[in-house]
Amino acid sequence: LELRRCLRFFGRFEFVGSGGENHVLGVQKFDAIDYGTREAPIKDGKKVNLYCYTDAMGFSKNAEHLQHSALDTKLFEKLSYFSVGEMEANVPSGVSLQYCVAVDKPNLRLSSVMAGMPNDHKYRSDLAILGRYFRKSRSIMRQIAKALCQLHAKTIIHGHLDSHHIGKFGERWKVIGLPGSAVGGEQFETSRLGLHSPPEAYVSAHSKHSDGLSIASLAPSLKAEPAVDIWAFGKLIYEIFVGEPLFRVFSERDDSVHASKCILTWNDGHLRDVSNKLFEERIGPKGVDLISCCLRPMKSARTRSMAGILQHPFWRDDNAFNLS
Repeated sequence: LELRRCLRFFGRFEFVGSGGENHVLGVQKFDAIDYGTREAPIKDGKKVNLYCYTDAMGFSKNAEHLQHSALDTKLFEKLSYFSVGEMEANVPSGVSLQYCVAVDKPNLRLSSVMAGMPNDHKYRSDLAILGRYFRKSRSIMRQIAKALCQLHAKTIIHGHLDSHHIGKFGERWKVIGLPGSAVGGEQFETSRLGLHSPPEAYVSAHSKHSDGLSIASLAPSLKAEPAVDIWAFGKLIYEIFVGEPLFRVFSERDDSVHASKCILTWNDGHLRDVSNKLFEERIGPKGVDLISCCLRPMKSARTRSMAGILQHPFWRDDNAFNLS
């Protein structure tokens, strides 16, 4: 046991698999098992992601702002920070690092729950089951709203909120994927953007492979501000309640090219279609209003803060869903 401990990275981590994933430039992400320290061992270990930074600049941009933020671990994944010398024993092959962040892995991701929902949507025809589903979903999303409210109060913007970055630890659902978030007012790089991002994250471009037609392309950077997460929150809560991607309202196609073009051209007409779909799926007026306030095309027209989202009457409405 002592020999095994000596062979572990930092005396506590055993790597799973053969190599690291390039998360962003200057960072490698590894799957590992954390067995704790000699003073505080973890029986059987726990699964973590190890973010290994090759220089101080990468760590500073990706994770340093989180180190002293004192985020509530009832709302967020737990992060542990380590610094090492370049000659530290048992550093993964080919990696010369100075900083490392260990992030607890969830037992379950919300994306897995949504992927496992029946495609035929028969569960929606049983109003008792549907009511329980709606109420549980509302409870989870209120927890996520509380987490984002705390994150923004510490001037940190997540920037990649989607079902893959909501994880379950025991009985609690938490916001995960914090490395790569940004301090408010700074810039997100393209690697942090995607189909969860708001219209202002996209620009029109021309493609050599589309006969010169205009396509939607991610902007080279995006200012980190609450409106980014508020859009993503609205998209996420819509998809949980409706049980399908937001862009399915406009087309049966699920490809990213169509979805990106839809975000780029997002307007009040799209928002009306979204509202109509929510009404069809038995979401009441207050729920429709909450989601619409998050998904307005102009960021200046969206609800200004997650504190405002939490104050919305939807969360306290006994008739939030049309189940009669």
